Amino acid sequence: LKVQDGCDYFCAYCTVPFARGRSRNIPVKDIVAQAREIADKGIKEIVLTGVNTGDFGKTTGESFLDLIKALDGVEGIERYRISSIEPNLLTEETVDWIASGTKFLPHFHIPLQAGSDTILKEMGRRYDTAAFAHKIDYIRNKMERPGAPKVFFGIDVIAGFPGETDGLFMETYNFLKDRIRPAFIHIFPYSRRKGTRADLMKGQIQDSVKTERVRMLEELCGELHEEFIRSNRGIHEKVLFESSDKDGKMFGYTGNYIRIERPYDAGLAGKIVDTVI
Repeated sequence: LKVQDGCDYFCAYCTVPFARGRSRNIPVKDIVAQAREIADKGIKEIVLTGVNTGDFGKTTGESFLDLIKALDGVEGIERYRISSIEPNLLTEETVDWIASGTKFLPHFHIPLQAGSDTILKEMGRRYDTAAFAHKIDYIRNKMERPGAPKVFFGIDVIAGFPGETDGLFMETYNFLKDRIRPAFIHIFPYSRRKGTRADLMKGQIQDSVKTERVRMLEELCGELHEEFIRSNRGIHEKVLFESSDKDGKMFGYTGNYIRIERPYDAGLAGKIVDTVI
């Protein structure tokens, strides 16, 4: 369910504000009406999407928290995910409300882009590594309990931004490995775009170097994802199974986005099932 479009941030590497325009949205009441239409089709889970989702409200004077509180009351929808939200826009007030017992799942997709304060500043990002780490810690402290599911964090990272020396790249690598330890890393080699500030920056990185950095991060991602799954073993979770029959098997996702496989059973398609991971 798309709730927002456009972006006002103008990060150094990004053409989205030029292509998609300024941040804007339709009113909460209209989005709630769309969610009710989705519920009427028997759909149980909605993923909220946008270009800069957490910036919701610029057009209408509402807030992202106003939106998710209203959506939480839609009958028939049992689960919500937030597709991607900037760390500075995922407020502690929002986290507190989600953690209080809502339909919003322990699954967050949060762009980091770099784990180096030097690179973050060059990118024009609106936080530093200390603020990012604090936000992750805050969410974990609010939402994780012994015997309960761990929070899934998917983290966006750009490898090979102009001026990213080997040492600065290792700051990002080590920040992810030693400090954040997300469940998944979405990795992008820096792609030069005309009209952006980064296109004119000195220190453009060779493709071969970007490729090697992507490889290192992919390897780290594999290790972290396996660790995340192990940390959830034995925990009771609810799985929403999909309808597709894939060679006699069906798949579904836990609230914290672990993919579960079982023999195909048409009676479970679209159902939320109690499962021990």
